[in-house]
Amino acid sequence: MADRISVGDANRCMKCGFCMSKCPVYRTDYMESHVARSRNILIREVAEGKRPPDAEYQEALSWCLLCKRCETVCPARVPSTDINLAARTALAEKGGLSLVQKIIHHLILKHRSALARILGLSVILPGTRLLDRGGKPLRHLADLALVLAGKVAFPKFTASFLANRLPHRTQPAPGTTQRGRLAFFPGCNYEFFFTGVGLDVVSALSRSGFEVIYPEGQTCCGLAVFNTGDQDTARRMAETNLKVLSSFDHVITGCASCGTALKAYKEWFDEGHPLSGQARQFSETVQDFSEFMARQDLGGLTAPEGFSTVTYHDPCHLRGHQGVSEAPRKILGAVQGMNFVEMDMAEKCCGQGGSFGIKHPEASLALLAQKMESVKRTGAQAIVTSCPGCTLQLMDGAKRHGLSVEIMHISRLFKNRTIPPAGDENK
Repeated sequence: MADRISVGDANRCMKCGFCMSKCPVYRTDYMESHVARSRNILIREVAEGKRPPDAEYQEALSWCLLCKRCETVCPARVPSTDINLAARTALAEKGGLSLVQKIIHHLILKHRSALARILGLSVILPGTRLLDRGGKPLRHLADLALVLAGKVAFPKFTASFLANRLPHRTQPAPGTTQRGRLAFFPGCNYEFFFTGVGLDVVSALSRSGFEVIYPEGQTCCGLAVFNTGDQDTARRMAETNLKVLSSFDHVITGCASCGTALKAYKEWFDEGHPLSGQARQFSETVQDFSEFMARQDLGGLTAPEGFSTVTYHDPCHLRGHQGVSEAPRKILGAVQGMNFVEMDMAEKCCGQGGSFGIKHPEASLALLAQKMESVKRTGAQAIVTSCPGCTLQLMDGAKRHGLSVEIMHISRLFKNRTIPPAGDENK
């Protein structure tokens, strides 16, 4: 990606200001330095040596949610999100990452499960500040540098991780005709925190007639590491996953962020890299759970008990980065006995944005408040989504705003499904 998008692309910005109409952060605080137009100017000036890459510059880069909404209205088609990432990478290469970040990134790369187990034990230790309830919940293991700084809490680890609860191979459910074989990539959150979601995803795939393989040796998708600018470590994570997953025709993930990373592997390796071709082929096999299931038979879906009305929140990493928005709505519309009500601004960021919600809590909570008002107007008993970061943020929002609403992964809608009849092979 470094050869495809560079800070020099910031010169394409016409300074028209159209991005101001779509940037969630700017629409909250109206700070010029928090919108793509201003950041592109700063990035260009630093690239030209007209100003130093000082703390003020680094702060400006951190105010981007990476949601890509600005790009939907840009007449010059400026890839502002990737320009920001290229600028972060340039900073990281010049020593912008802290020693703690570097250590944690390499620990995740080499010892992800062991690191998670150590953290799981730390949750029960008395007096630990990892349990600071005033912090924002952890979204990625890569944010552990912020945990150690006492700025973030994380949800309780499950007693048994997904790898211990899920067999290596799950056969198609009895009564179905096998429609194919695929691999499941859960990501950190569904592996260590929300293991029930991982089980629901695999169950739904199995009940649709698929043999599901949970390959050993998977590691973090690398997205959070990549977004800090540490692209070398992120690529090494990608290399590990390519070795484990490249032999499958279909790789399904229920995490919008992981899907964005896996699909982007083709851009993480520049032309001429030995893994460039393999990464390109692999990325084409990756599909989000909703994207894949919307192409299957959706008969027999019934509403979860107690949820007659639901609404849907579009994760930025699913809609903005992957262009997937119709598939989840097709699934929601197929559920019998359930009313799907579209919330206004469903595609607007909830305010989590990875480490954005940790670094800029006031802005994050302001965006969250707007989202909760949209939810209130629907009268829904549940918010359906497919991003663990969004799930944590929305759970926090429901609690803060006194909303009696459950946040559920879209795979939950398949839990009561009757076995579909044998049909055509997977397309």
